[in-house]
Amino acid sequence: FKADRLILIAERALETSKLRREVSDLKQRSGETFDLIGMSSAMSQLRQTIERVAPTNSRVMIVGPSGSGKELTARAIHALSSRKAGPFVTLSAATITPERMEIELFGTESNGTERKVGALEEAHRGILYIDEVADMPRETQNKILRVLVEQQFERVGGTKRVKVDVRIISSTSQNLEAMIADGRFREDLYHRLAVVPVMVPGLAERRED
Repeated sequence: FKADRLILIAERALETSKLRREVSDLKQRSGETFDLIGMSSAMSQLRQTIERVAPTNSRVMIVGPSGSGKELTARAIHALSSRKAGPFVTLSAATITPERMEIELFGTESNGTERKVGALEEAHRGILYIDEVADMPRETQNKILRVLVEQQFERVGGTKRVKVDVRIISSTSQNLEAMIADGRFREDLYHRLAVVPVMVPGLAERRED
């Protein structure tokens, strides 16, 4: 009798734990998706675009003015993607100094044993969201391009090649085409990051909301 009761209690505990996870996941998904509210045609088109690109593994470039909801759009894509159970890691190129950029992105390694994991490794089997990618230093642009081609990299100070499975979503509020023309942003990197461009309308374009 006691054994049967213990089994029943354990089963109920597992069901409760599973239900909590499902509720938490539902809250996360609904919060990230339904925060993109609005009746305007621009917002309706944005939601349709998110639903279309999320299930793919394509890299996405989100373009829109500051405060338009670019990160929220990226999180909605993550929540509706096959990587939703994986991490969503944010790296803000606008707030990191050029000297720290590669450390934050690739991590560090010394003496072959001491290591600090960077954003790329943290995002393994998930999504790395690079905010304001236009602010990324040219040297870092060269290295991230190599990562996109080879799907592996070396930590700063290290020699071991680290393989990663990461989907990259980037965003910008700047005119990257003009920056490419000025030589401030690599054109080949742009084309690899902007496989699927997603336009987020500014507030002026959704006044009816």
